[in-house]
Parts: sequence; structure tokens; C-alpha cells
Amino acid sequence: MSFPGMAKVDEAIAVTQKKKGKKAAQADPKKARSAVKKARAALEQEELDKEENSSSTRKVAKKVLRVQETTAERLQRRRLEEEQEELAPAPKEKTVKKLGKRAARASPPKAPVEGDPAGEGKPEKRKASTVKSSSPTKQRKVADGTPVAATNELGAAAFRQLHEIVVKGLCPEPFETFAAARPSFGAKLAKALDAQGYAAPTPIQAQAWPIALTGQDMVAVAKTGSGKTLGFLLPALARIAERGPAGQPLKRGYYSDPATPSVLVVAPTRELALQIAGEAEKFAHVVGARVVTLYGGTPRGPQIAECRRGVDVLIGTPGRLNDLLTGDTKRGLSAPVSLEKMTYLVLDEADQMLDMGFEPDIRKLVERCPATGEPEEAGGATGSRANTKRQTLFFTATWPKKVQAAAASLTSNAAVQVRIAQGAGGDKLTLNKAVKHQVVMCEWRDKTHKLKKYLEENLGKNESAVVFSATKGGCDYLERMIQDEMTGIWCRAIHGDKDQWQREEMLTKFRERVAAGKQAVLVATDVAARGLDIPGIAVVVVYDFSSPIQPGDQAVENFVHRTGRTGRAGKTGRALTFFTSEDKGSAGLVKLLDAAEQPVPQSLREAAASDRGSKGSGRKGKGKGKGKGKGKGKGKGKSKGKSSFGSMWN
Repeated sequence: MSFPGMAKVDEAIAVTQKKKGKKAAQADPKKARSAVKKARAALEQEELDKEENSSSTRKVAKKVLRVQETTAERLQRRRLEEEQEELAPAPKEKTVKKLGKRAARASPPKAPVEGDPAGEGKPEKRKASTVKSSSPTKQRKVADGTPVAATNELGAAAFRQLHEIVVKGLCPEPFETFAAARPSFGAKLAKALDAQGYAAPTPIQAQAWPIALTGQDMVAVAKTGSGKTLGFLLPALARIAERGPAGQPLKRGYYSDPATPSVLVVAPTRELALQIAGEAEKFAHVVGARVVTLYGGTPRGPQIAECRRGVDVLIGTPGRLNDLLTGDTKRGLSAPVSLEKMTYLVLDEADQMLDMGFEPDIRKLVERCPATGEPEEAGGATGSRANTKRQTLFFTATWPKKVQAAAASLTSNAAVQVRIAQGAGGDKLTLNKAVKHQVVMCEWRDKTHKLKKYLEENLGKNESAVVFSATKGGCDYLERMIQDEMTGIWCRAIHGDKDQWQREEMLTKFRERVAAGKQAVLVATDVAARGLDIPGIAVVVVYDFSSPIQPGDQAVENFVHRTGRTGRAGKTGRALTFFTSEDKGSAGLVKLLDAAEQPVPQSLREAAASDRGSKGSGRKGKGKGKGKGKGKGKGKGKSKGKSSFGSMWN
């Protein structure tokens, strides 16, 4: 390649040679040739750069011309459109009015906002619709008078009658809709609640929220699966949002001060404690609250470390709570947590805790808390006097005399009593009407075959079931039977002999399968009857109605809690119950089924009649037989006849 500047290079080389002389050039010819190559390469690169720059300039010029042409075309088109509009005839007045009315119906005018008096600003985002009702509309306002979105409500009396709510004491009106609760919960919690997709508060939530938020003690009797967990959690988190979280305890050398939670929730089992913690975590983060769960069966170290980081909401079982509140006196270690500032106490499933013998442990926990005071001083109240005294919320699924006595001693005299769907008197065991019951009368040796047949014929491919057995060995046997003889069905068992990590892992997998609509069966003892809140369980099977060491009344109560695992969160469910000649509580079972308008086998009615007629026979040694023999002594008469149960079981 040759360039116009090459002649100048040759001339420069010639001049250099003349100056240095021919001898110098001949002495080092390699250096001379190298210098010539470098000079030529530099000139070639310079020419290439000039050509590239000129081509880029031409491209930019072409783009500018295209943009200018496009802009000119747009301006010309706009002028033509404006001229056509001017020439077109004006629309008639009636047509204008019709169009205006249609526009008004399509998008109703929004109220003006601050900084936009004409209401011409950007349109507001679409809000979720409220629950509709046939009653008149009520307009609620917050403290500063700002109106809240209007909602339709029934009124306190009609709402309580509709949902079978019986109240005793000075009870505020229920929050029938989420819009009614929004001013009390605040914007952050209300937004988190909306994100869960619930349509309306459950009856226990609607009535419990205003009671808890006014600082009153409460005794609530409601069936399992009624939504009471959020009934006591959200008021506590609302007050934490107002006052701020507790923060991390101060460190003093190697150790730190104990954490001082303001909320304590006591549950009877590890499973229920973990479930409550899971619900709390959904909302605690929006108010900056820390939730810590304490339960046995796991090492204490990690739980102590969590407490050292600070606690706002403490959830646990009675045994482990008392354990960590005491500290380690032998090693001279202080307790990682203290209840000296705990002003919001929740006893969940209190009746089961009493049945399990936890009453002494519960009373120890209460003694560590501040004393009960006036509602204005409680943790759920608001104001200058609030958060200085203890407020107690006592939740139970049943209401026998021993539970009534415990509730009276642990709450204030002015505690509000709320009983939901507990019968006319509010103190009866009731079945969930959303569950369809079927009772199968059989002998114990036939139950396995009947269970297998029922699951094969009635459990859908996208459905799940929980099977309740009275013993741990029974759970393991049923797990093996279903796995071996029913190919394709996922089945696991949980009971007290399983390690905690195994139980948690199996429950987690079962929840995942239920949520995904996959077929699954969980076999469990009564450890899962309370607190197992898994929406979507289609079937509950009561494999063992009672046990030899269990009274009949206790078996009936457990039956209510077991079958309460299905038909939750507004869904329907099915329950299958096997009843044998060895089971007790037939009279109570018939009473429950009749009250819920469920079918009762004739053989079960006969067994119940026989059970009621046999009570008290032989008490004074004057029995005359009729199924109990010829007792003449001072104790129980011995039967000499054939049992009447043989003819009524299939």
C-alpha cells in the first residue's frame, strides 16, 4: 500500500543519511530499516483513522436527517387532524350528556386530595373490595376524624347471633370486617393482613381483637381451627408497633442481661408452639419484633443464644420456659430471659395443659410476671398508664368445671367471657358443622381392612388424610401397612417416641404435600390432635375412639379435637370413626352427632342406651341383671349372661 506521504519519508531518510554520513548508515543497516518500517506503519494508521472518522460522521448525518424527516411528518399529520376537527360538525347536546353519564358510571369521581384541590392528580390505586351485607352502611373514623373506607356491617347483636357468640361481662362491639380493625392495627399490620388474602375475620378474631386492644382479661371458649392464633397475636404486635421493639440486651463482660419480652404465649406441645411461632413470623417482621420459641426435646444452647439477641414475643411449652427462666445455679449462670416486663400473657389450649398436668408449671410462670391490674394498665391497652400490669388471655376448646376454676384463678374478676358455637348455654362440646361424619361399627380385628378399603375408595389423588391411633405402636403398624399394601400413597407416622427433628421434618413434608395438592396420609397419636393447623386436610380417620385407660368423657372430648383437624378455614371435610365393643363414650358420641345433625348408626344408639342404663348398676349390691348379672354383694355385680354387643356390630 502506498500513500501520498511516502515521498516525504524517503526524503527524510535521505537527509538523515547525508547528515550522519554513509559510513554510519552502512555500519548499522538493520536499525535504519527498522526506523523506516515504524515510520511507514504510523502513517498508514493515521490514514485509516481519517477514513473511519469520516464514515462515522456520514452515518450520524444520515440519522439526523431521518429524525428530522420523521418529526416533520408528525407535525404535518397533527396539523391535518386539527384541521379536520375544526371542519367536523359539533356533537349534539344530548349526545354529550349521554357520554358524560357513561363516563361517570365507568369511573366515579374521586375525592380531592391534599395538594390537588381540583382532584385532577393521578388516579388512586385500586383497593380491595370490602365484605358486603344487607345491613346499612356504617362510616368509621380514626382518632383524628379521618374517615375510613365505608363497610357494610350487621351490628353487634346480629353478628353475635349469626355466629353463635355468647359474651359475659363488659364486652366491646366486634370488629366485623378488616376495615373496622385497620385503625387499631395500624397501616403496616393491616397491609400484612391484607397480603394473607383473608376475606373477613373469623368470629373469635372479630370479638377477641377489641377486647385485647382495650386491655381487658379474656376467657375464650372456641373450637379448634377457629383462627384464635391471630386473635391474640395481632393485638400484641400492634402495641409493639406503637412502643417499639425491646432491642438487644446489654452486654456485661462475657454475659449479657436477660431478655425482657412483653408478650408470652404458653402452649401445651412443641408442635403447637412451633405453629404459633410460624404465624407470628408472618407479621412480626413488619413491626420489627423478634419472636423466639422455647420447647423441650432439643439442646438448650441455641435457644439461649436466641434469647440473648433480644425477645419481644416469647412462645414456649411450660417445662422449657421454667427451665430457662431459672438459669443454671450450679454453674452460676443467670437466666437468659426474664418475665419482669411481661404484660401480655396468653394461655393457648389451656384445657389440654391442665389435662397434661401442667397447672403447677403455669402458676410458676404467672408468679414471675407482673400482677394483674386495671385494663388501662395492661399490655394490650394504650395510653400513659398502659404496659405496666399483666393482661391474661385464656383460650380453651372445652369448658368443664376444672377449666372454669383455673380460668377464674388466673384472670381478673372483670374478665370478659366469650364462648363461640358452644350451644345455647355456651358451655357444651360441639362438632364442626363443616365436617361430614361417618361412624362404622366393627370389631377391632376388622378395622385395618376397613381402613384400607376406605382410603382406596374415598381418598382422592389430590387429597390428604390424618389417621389417629391411641398408641405409638399402633401408629408404626398403620404406617407400615399403608406403605406396604397401598402402593403410591405417601405415609408417615409421628408420636412421642420420634425425635423432635423427625417430627418436624415429617410435618413439614406433609404440609408441603397438602399445599401442593398431593396425596398424603399422616398417622399420629393425640400429640397432633391439638394445634395441627394445616388447611386443606380432606379426611380425618379416628382409628381408635378410646383406650382402655381412658374415661369415656375424655374420649368424646378428644374425638372433637381430632375431627377438628379437617373442615378448617372455611373449607369442608370428612371424618370416619371406627367404634368397637371395647370403646367407651357411646352416649356422648351420639349426643354430639345428633346436635350436629349427622347420621347415627342404629347399633350405636343401642350401645349408647345400654351404656346409659348400665351406669350405677350394682352400686348398692341390689342389681337384678338385665345385662349386668345377678349382683348381691356390696360391690359390682358380675355378669353371667351373654353380652348384648354381639348382635349390633357388623
